[in-house]
Amino acid sequence: MDHRSPPLAELTPKQALLQQIQAALSLYILDTPSLTDRKSYIPLQLSKQRPVVYRCAIAFKLSQLVNSPTIEVAQSISQLIAQQDCQQNLILQVVPPGWIDLELPQPSLAAWLQHWIETLPCLGSRGEKRAEGAEGDITNYQLPITNYQLPITNYQFPIQYAHARCCSLLKMAHEEKIIIIKSKNSDIKSSCLQVISPQPIPWLSEAKICLHHPSELNLLLESIGVLDALYCPDPTRKSLNWLKVALNLSQAFQTFYSQCRIWGEVKNQNLNLAQGRLGLIAIAQSVFRILLVEVLNSCAPLEL
Repeated sequence: MDHRSPPLAELTPKQALLQQIQAALSLYILDTPSLTDRKSYIPLQLSKQRPVVYRCAIAFKLSQLVNSPTIEVAQSISQLIAQQDCQQNLILQVVPPGWIDLELPQPSLAAWLQHWIETLPCLGSRGEKRAEGAEGDITNYQLPITNYQLPITNYQFPIQYAHARCCSLLKMAHEEKIIIIKSKNSDIKSSCLQVISPQPIPWLSEAKICLHHPSELNLLLESIGVLDALYCPDPTRKSLNWLKVALNLSQAFQTFYSQCRIWGEVKNQNLNLAQGRLGLIAIAQSVFRILLVEVLNSCAPLEL
């Protein structure tokens, strides 16, 4: 089965899923004339279940308009999403009374993880992706949030500490040749660190994501949640406490760091797992940097 990498025009699974749901709704609306002129927000949220599952509540909204049972509307839309799904091979499930769960299969999740490894460190000071090498392509990932003037307080210290710890772990792994990293300035003194070897990181073990410890999954979900909030925000939500979002991510990292080893027995007996955990750290480090520099108007220190 062919599991292609996500298109570079998208930075989060939520963006790709919304496009698929919108395509399915367009077909559904063709069969429902009363909805032709209606365009509304699609409620889609990251769930805390399983590795990565998004839950859509669109059927609840549409059932009132078409005067049909919610569960039937959800089943119809789910079938249409499956017909439109040509890339991610989603695992779809209709959950009573009308939720639509969209689960990323393991190979697709691995593709997204690698996509973030290659993309997040390339995001510049205003959310723009730099073109590198001979490809010459420039794709802009514009942050929908700008000009946040938040006071620098001691509350930011745990976030800065987590970022600095991520950098320290990545550099230590680089020195021990577990991974190879580079920075945008071609030296390791930059906080824009990118894992370039192994390429790709061995995310899968027997077709399953090697990251299955609860604290690994929690850090992964927190990171995805931040990316969703940054690049695919809920238009019905007026404001977000970004400091709290960043603190939650730092707490998830601290729990992961205290419970998931990289060196010693893990490195010697399961190198792929050690590299997978380092890949997760690299993703978290990039998310911390974006939060600190772009949102909190602070600095992202390499060490403290």
